[in-house]
Amino acid sequence: MMLSSFHSCFSLPAFIVYGLVFQVHELHSALLKVMGPPGPVIVAVGEDAVLPCRFSPAQSTQDMEVTWYREQLASFVHRYKGGRDQNWNQMMEYVGRTELWKDGLAKGSVNLKIIDVQLSDRGNYTCFVVNGSDYDQAVVELKVTVSGSVPLVALERYQDGGIRVSCRSAGWYPRPQVLWRDPHGQHLPSLSESVTQDQSSLFAVESSIILTRGTKQNVSCWVRHVLDGQERGSEFYISDPFFHNAHPFIIALGIVSVAVVALIIFAVYLFKIKGKREKQIAMRDAALRDRDAAIEKQAEELAWRRYAVPIEEAKVVLDSDTAHRSLVLSDDCKSVRREEKTLKVTDNPRRFLQWRCVLGREGFTSGRCCWEVEVVDGGGWTVGVCREDVNRKGEIILKPEEGFWVVGQWEGRFQALTSPGRTFLSEIQPPKRIRVSLCYEEGRVSFFGVDENIPIFTFQETSFEGKPVYPWFWLGAATWLKVCP
Repeated sequence: MMLSSFHSCFSLPAFIVYGLVFQVHELHSALLKVMGPPGPVIVAVGEDAVLPCRFSPAQSTQDMEVTWYREQLASFVHRYKGGRDQNWNQMMEYVGRTELWKDGLAKGSVNLKIIDVQLSDRGNYTCFVVNGSDYDQAVVELKVTVSGSVPLVALERYQDGGIRVSCRSAGWYPRPQVLWRDPHGQHLPSLSESVTQDQSSLFAVESSIILTRGTKQNVSCWVRHVLDGQERGSEFYISDPFFHNAHPFIIALGIVSVAVVALIIFAVYLFKIKGKREKQIAMRDAALRDRDAAIEKQAEELAWRRYAVPIEEAKVVLDSDTAHRSLVLSDDCKSVRREEKTLKVTDNPRRFLQWRCVLGREGFTSGRCCWEVEVVDGGGWTVGVCREDVNRKGEIILKPEEGFWVVGQWEGRFQALTSPGRTFLSEIQPPKRIRVSLCYEEGRVSFFGVDENIPIFTFQETSFEGKPVYPWFWLGAATWLKVCP
């Protein structure tokens, strides 16, 4: 009861009361110990981060609840409860980017993986573990680094009997350190240093040094991360004729030559980047053309099958004996909505116990048929077909090997739940009305967006193992589905 109140009410008074309850139950929480790493986790932007968290003693995970919070407890990054992930209300910026390593649960590990880390992900994360009446938490700090450009060295002017040389680099996070080194690797003091920060929080640094004739003419400039010690540097050498004993025009010619060489190198660098970018764009355009051709071919095939080959429009009626007890069916069993309260219904072998889903009343063992479903999305949905023998009382894995051929708005992304990996349909707007087409003999389940008149996805060469398949409907929070005529 205490944890349910905590998840549903995030006001400041409730949080204070919850903290007081924590203190009162300190004896219980002492039984469970949650530990984070000894120091911060440091990850470069664009890489995947693993936030370590362990609990002891290791125990049964059946009733365990693991929640990762970001900075404050009002919203969560990832939640595991009741033996599965429950991320319907997770923070939007983490949708599809988090993964709890469940392989280590039995050994006391609840590590969290964050995919494609961004600079905005930096900060403190709270690992909160509850098992029965025991609970504890640990804080893990994530530090994100960004490596900037290779330092650009420029010869500026004569100053104080030598040549003033500057070193510039941009695009770093956190603030980097600029180091001048002689040929033996010894640090040289800089004349001046300036640091600026842009709107993206990235730092740009500039440092200057004065070189004199005969000493310290072979010098390098390095920009280094203070967190992980990674460096980027540029080395250069200035010969004696560039100093004061040379004629002014020779000095000027030398400086211009160095500048020209630097510009040439920089131009070659930009040309390579441009070539690489153009190649990436060409590859992407080719992939898009192939995809468009495949979609067009699929659309032609679907159109031919619908209008040239007889396809029966199935009269799908929802089966109330299979509906989860939190689903409310209309009187004509043509529409269904999800409510948080549960209905008083009798249990039977056909009723789904854990998952908020319902099947069609009639199954199919042959022929071609189709039906259309109207969707009012509140918190996700899936439609399609499933075999008669799927698990109805326990955990369900939506993939063809388990007897499910479905698509829908799942975990915040429109996708086909294929195997071994899901197929994300990011180029297609989730439809408000979707047609499901079944060809039993050929083992094909196709989905068609009625609103935009486009094909969505097709499961090919499916094996139904000679068993009946039924129309499948799963509803997320506040979702409403209707079987259309």
